[in-house]
Amino acid sequence: MADGENRGVAPGTFRSADVMKPDEHPKFSFVKAVREAIDDTSFAKLTLGKFRGEGEERKAVAILVVIKDRPQLKFVTSFPRKDETKTFAIDDGIEFIARLVGKQYMSATLFTSERDVRIEYSRKGVPRLAVGKPTSASSAPQPHDRQKAYLVPPDRPYLQVLGVADREGRIKPTMQGKYRQICRFIEIADDLIAESAFENGAPISVIDIGSGKGYLTFAFYDYVTTALGRACQMTGIELRSDLVDLCNGLAQDLKFEGLKFVAEAAARASSAAVDVVIALHACDTATDDAMAFGIKSGARLILSAPCCQHEIAPQIRDTGEGLKGLIKYPLLKQRQADLVTDASRALLLEASGYKVRLIEFVSTEHTSKNILIAAVKSSGVDRTAARQQYEALQTTIGFSSHHLASQLKGAD
Repeated sequence: MADGENRGVAPGTFRSADVMKPDEHPKFSFVKAVREAIDDTSFAKLTLGKFRGEGEERKAVAILVVIKDRPQLKFVTSFPRKDETKTFAIDDGIEFIARLVGKQYMSATLFTSERDVRIEYSRKGVPRLAVGKPTSASSAPQPHDRQKAYLVPPDRPYLQVLGVADREGRIKPTMQGKYRQICRFIEIADDLIAESAFENGAPISVIDIGSGKGYLTFAFYDYVTTALGRACQMTGIELRSDLVDLCNGLAQDLKFEGLKFVAEAAARASSAAVDVVIALHACDTATDDAMAFGIKSGARLILSAPCCQHEIAPQIRDTGEGLKGLIKYPLLKQRQADLVTDASRALLLEASGYKVRLIEFVSTEHTSKNILIAAVKSSGVDRTAARQQYEALQTTIGFSSHHLASQLKGAD
């Protein structure tokens, strides 16, 4: 609806809606309007009335809440003698609304900061969609948990251009998970940068392998250059040229002069000295390639979040160490292989002169691939002990090769 289309229409009154295309069903248009209001943070509330289902009379209202940093739709159904509350994930809540409208409730009104949208069914079941001037301000999701202070302010410009925040600097309900991931990553990086021996005044050089749409790339660059006040030369490496073009355009718009993106495979990245190597959710042995690149280029800090891991599982065998009862079950064997793969990576990094931490990156309720391997170059690591522990692990588990180990042959 164009700006000013409802001029002269008193608040609370409605006119025929132009929010739907001529070939769209009114109910489809109403549900679409609900989703758009949640996405663009204009959603205030939604009410359901004219109950025609089975049982006693009732009405309902839906609002946005945040539970464990995730946006939810909370429905409060009011009966004559009690209220009943249900909470849904956003997609499930919208589906719930779609099931109720026109079946149990013959009227529904969406209140947003831009407009009010109402769908109403006649006695013959014919729906009519109407739109009116807004009667409510948008409502940020109400917290059910204690709010956490994040290192990344929600009004940072890059969050807006990437679609994480709206024009007012508010995190969109559907992007709360992504914002939480960005904040967690910067929180971890902040601690590790403080431990790393970066030269005072010298620009920090960074390679982000598999940068994707660049959420964490932009976040890292922005944090280093603004919060830390350091010069930064950062390159995002991504195979998909459309994402590279998009990110380069956004970096130019944001005047991030030290940030660029290139379309190439990680294996072709320059081996010139680099301070920080980032590789998040690189698939299978691509994680090892990124780690090997960091080690060979003398990186002071390596941050890697492994993804799918298939190399070790086929190699695990019964070595007489009591593993037979574990590896006979394929699911448990794969989980064991995942642990062995990451433990081997950590030991090989230590053997290369890095102090290593394994950190929970995001909550397991979001993804099981939640480990971040963080390695800080250090002269205080017992490299010989780490190599011996890696070889003992090989003997116990029975695997003969590891991609990172093969990449590091002759690197010392």
